[in-house]
Amino acid sequence: MLRWLQPRPPTTDILTAADPAFERECVALFSEFLHVLGVPKSVGAIYGLLFASPGPLCFADIVEKLGVSKGSVSQGLAFLRQSRAVKTVNSKSVDGGRREYFEPELGLRRLASGLIQEKIQPLTKETRGSLQRLREQTGAAQGAQRTFQLERIKQLETWRRQLGRVLPVMQILLKVSPSAHSARQKAMAD
Repeated sequence: MLRWLQPRPPTTDILTAADPAFERECVALFSEFLHVLGVPKSVGAIYGLLFASPGPLCFADIVEKLGVSKGSVSQGLAFLRQSRAVKTVNSKSVDGGRREYFEPELGLRRLASGLIQEKIQPLTKETRGSLQRLREQTGAAQGAQRTFQLERIKQLETWRRQLGRVLPVMQILLKVSPSAHSARQKAMAD
């Protein structure tokens, strides 16, 4: 298995405070990166903040540090959970179990797999309707304009079919084997 696809083991040094400059850069980096992929910047900011934090953060910490609304954080965390980009941490070890704490998923496989499931697959399904509407629009076009539009629709249909073939393969390649996942879960529990 490729090393860079595996999450790194936690460091043994205990950090108690985050570096604000490092946090800002991580927030900016992930905000822009995920925005390019069609994810709201606030979601990227939440992931970037968690990525930069030396320890898990609770909901209130995220709201305070990012200065965004509770609604944005709630929706962002929901998306990140569904995408398996964040993990909930056993809060009993943090504050006696009063709050829910979050930390980032660091495994590239899990991040990519979650993004495919949450963003790319739904988009490919929505494309059918868009292509149908485009076909309907070409009914009004004539001559060279109609030919051009039909050629472009044909290209989009080809891309959609190709993506439909590639996505399952990507998911297989990115899938974490059950034994590796169980071993990681057990190691994290210890």
